[in-house]
Amino acid sequence: MGQFGMNETRTLIKSDWEPTAFSARVIEPEKLRCLLEGANQTPSYLNEQPWYFIIASKDYLDEYERLLSCLATVNVEWARRAPMLMLSVVSLNNGSNGGRNNYAFRDAGHAVSNLILRANAMGVAAHQMAGFDAAKAREQFQIPGGFAPTTAIALGYLTELKGLSVARQSEDARTDRPLESFVFTGTWGRPSPLINEATREASRDESGCLGKRERSLAVA
Repeated sequence: MGQFGMNETRTLIKSDWEPTAFSARVIEPEKLRCLLEGANQTPSYLNEQPWYFIIASKDYLDEYERLLSCLATVNVEWARRAPMLMLSVVSLNNGSNGGRNNYAFRDAGHAVSNLILRANAMGVAAHQMAGFDAAKAREQFQIPGGFAPTTAIALGYLTELKGLSVARQSEDARTDRPLESFVFTGTWGRPSPLINEATREASRDESGCLGKRERSLAVA
């Protein structure tokens, strides 16, 4: 991928991260490879690269149904419309010395985020799911000890929502925490004065990371 400007990056981050209405269109093999390469290019502690992915498409229905069966019931109805499902798995130990990798979940989460950002840039919708049975996934796919299933992902192209019982959450329905509620300086719970300073700067800078709607809320 090429370099993104501020506006393009903002669009990717603010795009819908939780689609539930997938079309039957399959993900092209070259795009799938590009997504996985995006994950694999993620920096990691000691270059351990602790991420693994189990993928299943509807072209291999048995494997797809096995992965689908690991999802929580609330996710199955909409996730089964996605042409591809993934399961991210983390290696818990360092490959170099066999000791515990305390940064494995951080690095693997970063890799999944890179995969999803690249998916958005390519017009592919991705939805992560914490709602799945990790023990069943371990059994179904013979995941060995020392590895932990971490998140399920549905991938595909979006379609119209008409007639679907599970609707995509609108941007207006989302409520983000105020930055002051979780960004501190000096002591725990003390809102950082840097936030107010950054908000003032953003209100004067059209190229900042805040859009017009967010700026109006921030300076109200």
